Amino acid sequence: MAPIELSNLSSNWKKLQASLQASKSSAPSKHKKFEDEKQQSLKRKRPQHTNGVNGHAPPKSVNGKSTSAPRKPPPPRKRQKMEEPASLGASTKHNDTKALSRSVSTPNLKKPTLLSDPTAEPLSVIDPHPSFPDVENEGVSPIALPGKYVAVDCEMVGIGPEPNRDSALARVSLVNFHGHQVYDSYVQIPRNIEVTDYRTAVSGIEPRHLRKDVARPFEEVREDLKILLAGRILVGHAVKNDLDVLILQHGRRFIRDTSKFSKFRALSMVPGRTPGLKLLAEKLLGVEIQVGAHSSVEDARATMALYRLEKTDFEKEIRQKYGHIRLEAAAEAAEAEGGGVGDEEKKKRNRKKSKNKKKH
Repeated sequence: MAPIELSNLSSNWKKLQASLQASKSSAPSKHKKFEDEKQQSLKRKRPQHTNGVNGHAPPKSVNGKSTSAPRKPPPPRKRQKMEEPASLGASTKHNDTKALSRSVSTPNLKKPTLLSDPTAEPLSVIDPHPSFPDVENEGVSPIALPGKYVAVDCEMVGIGPEPNRDSALARVSLVNFHGHQVYDSYVQIPRNIEVTDYRTAVSGIEPRHLRKDVARPFEEVREDLKILLAGRILVGHAVKNDLDVLILQHGRRFIRDTSKFSKFRALSMVPGRTPGLKLLAEKLLGVEIQVGAHSSVEDARATMALYRLEKTDFEKEIRQKYGHIRLEAAAEAAEAEGGGVGDEEKKKRNRKKSKNKKKH
């Protein structure tokens, strides 16, 4: 069949061909527009990311008010590693020193602990703590416990024809490791002994303090001290004088005498002599004690503060002399002696005597 000439086609055929050509040219643009709209819809549905955190498109607002409540971001699907609570820092899983130091259950021993408000101003080492006030002539404290360490100090009065040389016990005080008053009492002077010098300017003792209705009998005070010293470390300055006037004994291994500690003796004004408590408190603690009348509670507290200051080296020096100390042995010795801890050398001699008697 021969091809048809375009000029011989009807007008209707020509209109049909023209419309087909127009539809073909407009089809790609409509398809492209559809694809763009599809991409835009996908972008709105896909969550936004900001610094690795899932975000959401802001909700539509009408007149500045949100039309929908903000949605919470969904939890991450990645499984997290289970960690042990900080309070269990001492477990086997976290037994390294860094983990233990961060543990909540591990106390920071470098900071002093107080029972009162921790925000309170720091106290002087010779001042009583507000929670444990000093009560003059209280006897045994109902609130302060003695603990492992106690410090003792006594005040004397002059007796006899030579009051500067002969002394009698007039007051005794005891404090614990923290300086809290554990015991304080004035002591009656026996009837057959006359007080020839109260030494008020130094001791602070006045005649009214030694009346029978104020002071306690010597035997009662001595019995109280027996119980309080038994099985404990005794701290004192020239503590032998205090034990002698109380007629008590205490094992040398369980005594911490600040007048004999090598570091403190090096500060003596006269080489080879015993340094005074007032000098040590001024140089090492930065406080002034024994201004005017003495206070046995204040002196005992200053003595304990000196021991706490050099406790590590103090104990090291004691171990070099006597070896490791077992406080249970001190308690057993106290029961055997019926009071203060007996001297170890005396106990050895008594054992030897008993053995010799059995042999004979």
